[in-house]
Amino acid sequence: MSSYLWKVKAVKNTGEVVKGMEVEVVKRGSNSKPNIKEVGESFEQKYGISLLNGCALSNFEIEKG
Repeated sequence: MSSYLWKVKAVKNTGEVVKGMEVEVVKRGSNSKPNIKEVGESFEQKYGISLLNGCALSNFEIEKG
């Protein structure tokens, strides 16, 4: 099963997420971009913060790593 690395960078301040914060999301078995739940889990794991309800993927720049 293949794994894909995605680099996610905040492009604007949203709640505790500050513009410029970055996380990495590893997806196994799918090369689709990470969804907001996966992005949120990565921010919680790396920084210990949760995304606000209603936070959208448009607040982030997502690139294949």
